[in-house]
Amino acid sequence: MLSNSFLKRFRKLDAYAKTLDDFRVRTATGGTVTLLSAFTIAVLVLFEIIRFMTPVMQSEIIVDGGIMEKLPITFDITFPHVPCYMLSLDVMDESGEHISEYDHDVYKERLDASGKTILKEKSEDLRNKAAKMAMANNGDVPDDYCGPCYGANIDGVANPCCNTCEEVQRAYTDMGWSADSDSFEQCVREGWKEKTTAQSREGCRMHGTLSVNKLRGNFHFSAGRAFSQGGSHIHDMSSFLHNEFNQNFMHEIHHLQFGSHEYNTHKQKRTKTSALINPLDNTKWGNMQAALMYQYFLKIVPTEFDFISGKQTRTFQYSVSKQDQIVHYGGGLPGVFFMLDHSPMRIIYSESRPTFGSFLTSICGIIGGVFSVASIIDSILYRAEKISRQRKEM
Repeated sequence: MLSNSFLKRFRKLDAYAKTLDDFRVRTATGGTVTLLSAFTIAVLVLFEIIRFMTPVMQSEIIVDGGIMEKLPITFDITFPHVPCYMLSLDVMDESGEHISEYDHDVYKERLDASGKTILKEKSEDLRNKAAKMAMANNGDVPDDYCGPCYGANIDGVANPCCNTCEEVQRAYTDMGWSADSDSFEQCVREGWKEKTTAQSREGCRMHGTLSVNKLRGNFHFSAGRAFSQGGSHIHDMSSFLHNEFNQNFMHEIHHLQFGSHEYNTHKQKRTKTSALINPLDNTKWGNMQAALMYQYFLKIVPTEFDFISGKQTRTFQYSVSKQDQIVHYGGGLPGVFFMLDHSPMRIIYSESRPTFGSFLTSICGIIGGVFSVASIIDSILYRAEKISRQRKEM
């Protein structure tokens, strides 16, 4: 059992000596200060809880490891004055070599003069695959039909079969020859000239995804089928530059993004303090001149997000500058070009939140600080009130 002398010595350690109730004075001013301080404490504690529960992103920059990886490209672009049968999409590396081995899921939508969708179809061949004409609706042919290619070879085959107008045109383009659709029985049977003439005043919306190797190069939208001749990348632009329908590459970029969509999906589920911005989204550019090259110079920066949950997302950010130029004969190609350049640096965003210890420290600091300030204010107000009362009594 503890002795009385020990208890007396222990009581001397009390840093919070109490005053007797008989010596306490309670005032209306003190009650007001107490309510205001309690309200202040509640508001500040609520803000501190929100700050503790809300993760923040901290960034750092490191040298990118240079790991070869795929670059996903998501785009949605409208060309109001280029018909879909004429519009092509090509991917090239830094040396100007046409890249054919890449994954894609791209769609074309024919647009009327008012911008409304007429027909949506998947673009299976990004080297300007026009809409296939269903031969069943344009004339019957025998089951064993093998249409002529009119002297063109396909993949080294001496006597290949070209059963559609498009196959003949592609064979001629691969040979570097100009094609006259009026002289091909397949084109006459399918009514190719009449259909392309009817679509010449239409526009085209192209959207989808590409997945290419992360190398310097470009992807571009132009008119006419592309082919290689003398080591150069060439488009058959004759029908585009010499037309009476005022076709041009005025365009609107609805969306252009590099990398994964996982960050945006994750962001919708939780509140974030930072977000990826695609600077070319919802932008328009161009005029009615046909022989113009529009160039976007993109600096692509690898970006990584590390979330508290352990989920990790690798994506890309980009900055952009642009220019346009009039294309002279042999000096360029009318179209819209996206020039890709990759940064050697990688940005890492790490999600974090304050520790529970720092949260408790902040709460204690708020409560103690407000009570201390409130007691000082209450003492000042009480003294002022006491002095005022004494002066009235004199």
